[in-house]
Amino acid sequence: MASLSEIQSLDELSYKSKFKFYLYPVIIIFLFSISFLNYFPIGEQLKSFMKKNLAGSACNPEYDDLRIEWILPKIVVSGLNVPAGCLGRIGDPLKFTFVSIQFNLISFSPFGIPFKIDSELNGQPMTVYYVQGFGERTIRIKDQPVVISRLQPVLGNNFKLSGNLTLDLIAKVTNAGFLKDLDFKMRSTDFQLPSQNIQGFNTPNVKLNELYLEALSENSSTVKIDKFIVGDPDSPIRANLKGRIDLQQGNMAFSNIDLKGEISFTENFKQTVPLVDLFFQNFSQKDGFYQIRIGGNLGEPKLMTP
Repeated sequence: MASLSEIQSLDELSYKSKFKFYLYPVIIIFLFSISFLNYFPIGEQLKSFMKKNLAGSACNPEYDDLRIEWILPKIVVSGLNVPAGCLGRIGDPLKFTFVSIQFNLISFSPFGIPFKIDSELNGQPMTVYYVQGFGERTIRIKDQPVVISRLQPVLGNNFKLSGNLTLDLIAKVTNAGFLKDLDFKMRSTDFQLPSQNIQGFNTPNVKLNELYLEALSENSSTVKIDKFIVGDPDSPIRANLKGRIDLQQGNMAFSNIDLKGEISFTENFKQTVPLVDLFFQNFSQKDGFYQIRIGGNLGEPKLMTP
């Protein structure tokens, strides 16, 4: 039996802990990662990778700086220029003041790795929530206010729009880039068509005021247009359409359109643009509204009789 002098108090007892054994390597790896990403020229390496893999293509983005911030971990790209070729058209590049990609906690609905993407394009701030799941991606834009004229570089220079609108979007896309699910709403109360030249004709500035679009899809082949409303009782032009868009995956410009509805013009607008009566003379009318159908495809829509 041990003597009293050989018995230690609990405070004096020392136990070897395995916790430190497992923790030390984690701390070392974490500190090494921070040091590596802080001092290794990751921006230059990424630039080199992009130039090597995108050389000769129409889509070769450039940027001024790329850095990593560890408070609320994020990657920040400054002065990002995206060529118009990335959107399949010719023109000036899209110039983003910055793009910030911030990692969030694990998402369970939908399940995956979530990111918050903040950016500013031509003075227009945008926030997009993105979740990379198993086999699909989810994109969320929640009640985003937009100044339409600031997005003109995205819309192109062939047709001008102005006003303010609010966007709300939930979209699921497969990893191959095909649309799987869509719930989209867009609304404006001060929508305008600025004066412009269309195929040699100068149009007046048209204040349409109301613009509302609601679209949804539950499969990869069709987008249903539930509501497409343009104008209010005080507008020179009013239209109400609904129908569908049959998606051409891989080339949206060739997606077939089938929208039916009606459109009307005030007498003052008809006097300002005399071609309206000539153009719509073969369309039937109901309560002062011309009955119309829009067909063709997204790249080249056509107005026709129902």
